Amino acid sequence: MDDFVILGCIALFFGLVVPILAIVALNRTSVLRYELSILRRRVEELEQRGAGTAPVQQATPEPVIPVEPISEPVVTAAASGGERPQLSIVMPEKVDAPPVKPLKPSAFGGVFSSLARWFMQGNPLAKLGILLLFFGLSFLLRYTVEHSLFPLELRLVAAALFAVVLLAVGWRLRHKQPVYALILQGGATGALYLTVFGAFRLWQMLPLTLAFALLVLICAASVGLAILQKALSLAMLASIGGYLAPLLLSTGSGNYVALFSFYLLLSLGILAISIWQHWRELNLLGLLFTFGVGGLWGLSDYRPEYWLNCQLFLIANILIFGVLSVALSLRAQEKGKRIIDGVLVFAPPVIGFGMQYAMTQHLEYGPALSALGFGGFYMVLAWLALRRFPSMGRPLALAALALGGAFSTLAIPLALSARWTAMAWALEGLGVLWLGIQQQQRRMSYSGTALMLLAVVSGGWALAENAAALSVMMIFSVLSLCWLAGAWLWRSEKVQISWALLAGGVAFWIVAIVGASQLALEDITSEWFGALALMTVSGMLWRYLSGRFAWRELGYSQWLLWPAMLLLLIYQIDLKQIFAAGWQNLAWCVALPCAVLMLYRDGPRLLPRLSQALHLSLFWMIVLAFAMELFWFTQALPWGMDAWRSGLMMAAGGIVILLVHTALRRKLWPFANWPVLYGAIALAPLAVILLLYLLLANLEDGVVLHQRYIPGVNPLEEGAAFALLGLYILVRFSLRVLPAPLAAYRSWGPVALAALAFWWLNGALMRALSWYGDVAWSSDALWHSRLIQTCFALFWMLTALIVMIRATRRGSRREWFCGAAFLGIVIIKLMLVDSANGGGLARAVAFIGVAILVLIVGYFSPLPPRAGDEK
Repeated sequence: MDDFVILGCIALFFGLVVPILAIVALNRTSVLRYELSILRRRVEELEQRGAGTAPVQQATPEPVIPVEPISEPVVTAAASGGERPQLSIVMPEKVDAPPVKPLKPSAFGGVFSSLARWFMQGNPLAKLGILLLFFGLSFLLRYTVEHSLFPLELRLVAAALFAVVLLAVGWRLRHKQPVYALILQGGATGALYLTVFGAFRLWQMLPLTLAFALLVLICAASVGLAILQKALSLAMLASIGGYLAPLLLSTGSGNYVALFSFYLLLSLGILAISIWQHWRELNLLGLLFTFGVGGLWGLSDYRPEYWLNCQLFLIANILIFGVLSVALSLRAQEKGKRIIDGVLVFAPPVIGFGMQYAMTQHLEYGPALSALGFGGFYMVLAWLALRRFPSMGRPLALAALALGGAFSTLAIPLALSARWTAMAWALEGLGVLWLGIQQQQRRMSYSGTALMLLAVVSGGWALAENAAALSVMMIFSVLSLCWLAGAWLWRSEKVQISWALLAGGVAFWIVAIVGASQLALEDITSEWFGALALMTVSGMLWRYLSGRFAWRELGYSQWLLWPAMLLLLIYQIDLKQIFAAGWQNLAWCVALPCAVLMLYRDGPRLLPRLSQALHLSLFWMIVLAFAMELFWFTQALPWGMDAWRSGLMMAAGGIVILLVHTALRRKLWPFANWPVLYGAIALAPLAVILLLYLLLANLEDGVVLHQRYIPGVNPLEEGAAFALLGLYILVRFSLRVLPAPLAAYRSWGPVALAALAFWWLNGALMRALSWYGDVAWSSDALWHSRLIQTCFALFWMLTALIVMIRATRRGSRREWFCGAAFLGIVIIKLMLVDSANGGGLARAVAFIGVAILVLIVGYFSPLPPRAGDEK
């Protein structure tokens, strides 16, 4: 019972395989039939229009457009047995007909839709009849077996004779009903395959040799019929039967030589068919079965001792499908039939090399030598194609050249390590890019660029494997030089790619610099300084090359010295070593002069914003370095030296402002070139720091250990004097260059500076009273001291007096009211603070002194009149 189930499944398989494999050929036939019907319709229209035209003038014949020959016969309207008379068409005038777009069948359409189209085209009744005949024969065989009506031998002979008769009938009808005849022949071929298979596999009535010979005979006969009738579907069916024959008849002996020898004969048969009829689908079928079955066998049964036999079979099949079949397609192309098939060009070598790698991976350098052999073979093939077909062979030559270059490139990583692969690929990619640019071949140029990208991947792989410093320097220096050369080549072709390669080349050069520093120096600190020195030399070299080759984009790379200096400065700040770094600071002695030279020579050619950013960053880095050294020095002072810490920092900030503005007045470079930048913007962070120091340092007592406190002549207040002087100069300069949108806030600067000076004078007065009045420097003691409160009241009243007198002289009511408000604060302080501490001489002195000052204010500073009012 199981045997008949298997037989039915096989019958159903062959009944479905035949139409599916004929889809492509029939679709092509339907398109040509559709185009032929359009041409006939146009001919009839032209005949009707030209019927009444006399006399008939000889018309110039139109050029004949070659039409691709039909793979299968097309049913025509000619009567059977008669020849079609030749029809001469006379076209008196040119008729413009609307263009008709032929329906292009999709090669990747759905299987069910393609099957439905195949079934409805041609002769659907004949196709349905063949399918029903398969099922009927299967059911008849099953019935005869179940009821034992006939011997098994008789049943098999009857089935074979019926298939032969069906084949003969199909051959007989090949002229009258070509499509119907092909369907009968295909069904008969399938029935013969099934009969031989059942006799051997199911009932063991045929020996292996005879069954194999019969299948080969059926295959050869079917192929012959297909060639004679130009029927692709019949050839496909015959080839499928031939390729399946050794699989269906296999006894499990593992004789791979016999299997591949038979497949080689079939492949040679397909190649022979291509001499008369080039069928792409047939070649693809042979390619699929040969390499597919070979690959499946290799995955499970291949052994190293089979290498020689398998190598010969692999070479032979690559030559058949990848070279000779493509050469025959070139031969067909010369006749105007078909262009070169890309699948046949690329699939055999790619799949074949995968098998070659699996077979030679146990050998040392086996895959590498195989890849080199593949590359050399396709290089020679490209040369032969150009020599044999100078014009028509150009596509094949380019494809072979691409394959040869790809396999030769692949040989490098298979033979060498990642670092050598990276360098070799980079040099090879640069050579391919140069060749593509020289020959104006964009695809070749893109291929060379892609190969340089692959070189970067290989270099990254080597870097991930903890490559030595020498390897890092060699790999990335070669990568950098190749990418920079590639950027130069792309400069006139595509600017975006040139910029990308330039950026990558500079980045790789920096990595090579790091590797060189690690190689030459011992500790990590020295490596940082060495990298800065090499970066400086590189920047000057880029500057020279940009001018030498008129390559402006490369000149931008010199400004990468600024990030390098900033990184080293941050590293030194983290180590708390700038001047203390010793001889290593020689790197700074090289970098800073070169940076200043770059700004002096090339800064004016930059965009103004970029030039200002470079000037500003270099100034800030220099100031930051000196500031951090001074800060570390002050922090190292012993206990009791707080006044020196704050005083030195404030004095240094004020001196920097004074020096900058002195340079501005003397018109020194670069300050005179960017006066607003250096005189205001560059000093803004320094002004903020000085402001914080003046606010916070004023809370210190100003006493230095083992030294007498002298008001105004001590480190804290002398430093504050420098800071206030520097801020005063900065504010005065800033008010002159203040932009128009900020002009409304012009008066805020002097007011803020006056408030800051008043704050510091209060602190200085309090420090003097604390020292000479023997008052402890604590918030509680200072608050309850009558001396300090009285002096503060008088000082504040004197300040209010000065403000109001100045306001009267200037006629400013607003300033006068500010002074009056300050006067009111003093009076409130007398009432709430001084009186709250009880009676005494200090309170009386405070009240009397304030009263006298108020009277003086009333005499010397009356309220200024409003504008326009008379006194």
